[in-house]
Amino acid sequence: DPRNGHVKVWVGGRDFQRDKYDKVAIAKRQPGSTFKPFTYTAAIDNGYSPYYQLLDSTFTWTDPSTDSTWSPTNFGGSDGQMYTLSQGLAKSYNTITSRLVLEVGPGAVAFYARRMGINSELAEVPSIALGTSNVTLLDMTTAYSTLASGGLRHDPTVVTRIEDRYGNVLYQSTPTPREALSEQTAYTMVDMLRGVIDYGTGIRIRTQFRLGDYDLAGKTGTTQRSADGWFMLMHPELVTGAWVGFNDPRLTFRTNWWGQGAHNALLLVGDYFS
Repeated sequence: DPRNGHVKVWVGGRDFQRDKYDKVAIAKRQPGSTFKPFTYTAAIDNGYSPYYQLLDSTFTWTDPSTDSTWSPTNFGGSDGQMYTLSQGLAKSYNTITSRLVLEVGPGAVAFYARRMGINSELAEVPSIALGTSNVTLLDMTTAYSTLASGGLRHDPTVVTRIEDRYGNVLYQSTPTPREALSEQTAYTMVDMLRGVIDYGTGIRIRTQFRLGDYDLAGKTGTTQRSADGWFMLMHPELVTGAWVGFNDPRLTFRTNWWGQGAHNALLLVGDYFS
């Protein structure tokens, strides 16, 4: 619940009897494109407009300190057109996000991610923008809740109250939200992420699950070799995240189609929201 941080559902795996390894708070995996909003948040909070345009084309960046190169590409190729930040995020163009991180800096991306709820260790390199640092699902859901709450970060609360056998309250949680973002920045980001659901990679939430009457925003995520599928969905009263994959990251989905977050994790979240 983005209004207070209360955890409503926690599913750590398919079957606790067969696999007791918690995928919510313990397992750390690459989040792929679900990490992209932190790059755009850094830009928006530092004066960029959602209508700022960047070129959708491949390029090679060279690290001046190590001479190593980085050549990000889109899953479906590039068309050489200019796109706004809103379009680049909704369509999940790696090239647009990669050009943006080189302008705002990977350090700024990590800074905003930590402020919003990411507690996992982050490598401050340009590829951070494409979700190459391992994080937990709990971190990601917390961070998206910060956006949904208007910029207020609520730490996850699982236990709200403890009473003894006589009804005496032994413990009462007292959530103390912290302002991680300005309300304007949070609102702008949520509005940009609405595009993911309205016409972008998460449109099946509206078409397949018929949730068109609700104010929804979110993001899909897929990692290299289709090892991980992610989907994050925000509503003013509920934020849900799902990860789909194998315990061993060397195991991948049979095809790139099934390995996409829009074709696996989205189905879980869509079914739950329905």
